[in-house]
Order: sequence, then structure tokens, then C-alpha cells
Amino acid sequence: MVKLVIFDLDGTLVHLPINYKKLRNEICKALEIEHVDSILGTLSAVDEKTRTKIFGIWSKLELEALPNLIKIAEGMKLYESFQHTLRCLVTLQGREAVTKILERTGLHFDHIVTRENSLVRSEQIKIVIERFKVKPSEVLVIGDRESDKKAAEENGCNFMFVKRVKSWLRDIQQRGGRVGNCHG
Repeated sequence: MVKLVIFDLDGTLVHLPINYKKLRNEICKALEIEHVDSILGTLSAVDEKTRTKIFGIWSKLELEALPNLIKIAEGMKLYESFQHTLRCLVTLQGREAVTKILERTGLHFDHIVTRENSLVRSEQIKIVIERFKVKPSEVLVIGDRESDKKAAEENGCNFMFVKRVKSWLRDIQQRGGRVGNCHG
């Protein structure tokens, strides 16, 4: 029996079109380096002061992307279907952006873990499990990436995929549908 559901945010419940190319360029400027392969790898290799500075840059770009936020229907249906279950959120988005996304979408969670808590998804999941003292076998993680699945499995949790946004958008467009934003 599922006692707790952990949702990923971006790509699962919403699509936040962050300009990651710009983020990489800003990180290069801040660190005075030529290239950033992995944002998370780079962040895990810097000191706390530098990480906080980069988090600020990332947060600014997240907030710039907010007007173009899109709800993902499949993820939202799953969220609603677990309304009588503990629902938690793990995300690599920053706390400020998460707060605004939740305000716009009307989503509510019993506990939220952001990048400020951990940059590692398996650690984020572990934080939630420990907070609610549930058996991992009683936890369902819902995400859109193979890395979400791997993190769930590392913690002994069940996992469910939500179709990735790009394929979801393509499906809508192929059916002649229009993609709207969160305002309506």
C-alpha cells in the first residue's frame, strides 16, 4: 500500500522553460571558466558561497521563465488521484521559484525538498522518507526522467513515469491542439 507519494516538479507536474544555455553562460562568467558540461556537477564542486551565488543566477532565470509555465495534464491527474495520501515534492528548482509555481498552480504538498536542501535526487527522496518515517516500499516516486527512477530504486521505492514534456507537446501539436499557459 502506498502511504506517501513523492513528485518531481519540472517535467512531471509543470514545464518551466528555463534558458539553460543562458544559465551555463552565466555560470561560466561567474566562475571564469570556458565551459560547463554539468550544472549539477559544477555546483557540487564549488564552495558554499559560490554555490549560493550561482543559485541566485539560476533563481533569476527561473523567475523569468514563470510567465511561460505550462501545467502537464498527466502529472496533474496523478497529483489529484493521490489527494488522500501524503504528497511531497522533490525538485532541483529553487525555493523562491517553487513557492511561485505552487501559488500559480494551486498545488500543495506536505513537505518540499529543493536544491537548497540537496542537489542529489536520491538524497532528496531519503530526506522525505526519514521525515515521515515510512518504509521505502510504501513510497511511490513519480517523475519524468530515468535519473528519477534510479534515485527511487536506490531508496527502495516504487516508481512511476510521467511522459516527458517534449513528447507531450509534440503529441498535442500533432493532434492540432494548442498549448496554453497556467493563467487559464
